[in-house]
Amino acid sequence: MNDPLIAEVLAEVVPTLEAEGIEYAVTGSVASSIYGEPAASFDVDIIVRMTPEQARRIAQRFPSRFYRDAEAIAEAAVSHGMTNLIDMKTGLKVDLSVMPAGAWRDDILRRRSLMRSEPHSRTFYIVSPEDIILMKLDWRRDSGSHKQWDNALSVARTLGARLDWGYLHAQASNLGLSSDLDRLRREAMG
Repeated sequence: MNDPLIAEVLAEVVPTLEAEGIEYAVTGSVASSIYGEPAASFDVDIIVRMTPEQARRIAQRFPSRFYRDAEAIAEAAVSHGMTNLIDMKTGLKVDLSVMPAGAWRDDILRRRSLMRSEPHSRTFYIVSPEDIILMKLDWRRDSGSHKQWDNALSVARTLGARLDWGYLHAQASNLGLSSDLDRLRREAMG
């Protein structure tokens, strides 16, 4: 990871999640930049699985440098929604998205991998490159954002044949993203 501010924020947030036994993985532009071409990011997206009790505990445990709304964190755990933290030191926002159970969502957490962050030598979980592609395509469908397409395309171009295209096609079919994935592969592989 090349962004020292994001590495610093992860070094503060990840230990709190891990201390409470919360399953998590970094996603969003941070993940697509690690696997693909660097892209500017002003937030850190993290998917989590947590109970309302865990949510209440982490709301108290996050370092004081993070602004957070304890009620919003607990509500996100109940509704499988999103909440955020604001790092008052760096100005970065950390979006915590609480994932419900589901076949693909379970695969995302099962397929995550550890990544080392420099200069802190801290490890954190990150979604697989295949899952960040699928997530970006899914978010693009919902938002119409061209940035999501560009991020997915960057990962596909960078990793190309090293990606598990069988997994990608199977999940894209389940998610109704097959035509988008086919187009992405054509553009990436030229």
